[in-house]
Amino acid sequence: MERLLLESRRIIVRLTADRRRFGLLCLLTAVAVMFWARLVLVNRTSQASAATQVTEVIEVAAIDDAPPPAVPVMEPERPRRDPFSVDGAFFPIVQQSISGSQGSPKLGSGTSDLNAEVASRLRLGATLPPRVAVIDGITLRVGQPLSGLDSAHFELVEVHRRKVIVEAQGRRFVLRME
Repeated sequence: MERLLLESRRIIVRLTADRRRFGLLCLLTAVAVMFWARLVLVNRTSQASAATQVTEVIEVAAIDDAPPPAVPVMEPERPRRDPFSVDGAFFPIVQQSISGSQGSPKLGSGTSDLNAEVASRLRLGATLPPRVAVIDGITLRVGQPLSGLDSAHFELVEVHRRKVIVEAQGRRFVLRME
């Protein structure tokens, strides 16, 4: 208890030691009391005015009770813009860089070109190292194949912080987030 009194005494001494601080404290306290009093008076007057009774009766002409005409509302089938899409004006889309690893075995030019073309269309959305990545909106774990692609069969091999490595027919491709 004594410690609490001592601390409160120290705070009071600190506040009153500087004249400017003390004047500012008094001014803010006065403004706060005025706002508090205004709220109390406003609330009391609204209660008093609500308690008074009206003794005058006014006749109102009969109004047609017909409901207002219905207004057709035409809603679009799809929203005009996706609220979750990234605005290209502020965040321009950067092409993903894809390259084969240097130690990859070379395959026939027809299949490797097809794989490179399909890999160039893959978009890395997110990574959760060391095992999970989101590619073209599909969440994959290391070792799972990417399904739904043209004729290439890609498999997720490695997941890093800003890139993943996928493999198709022995050739590896690096997908980067930029």
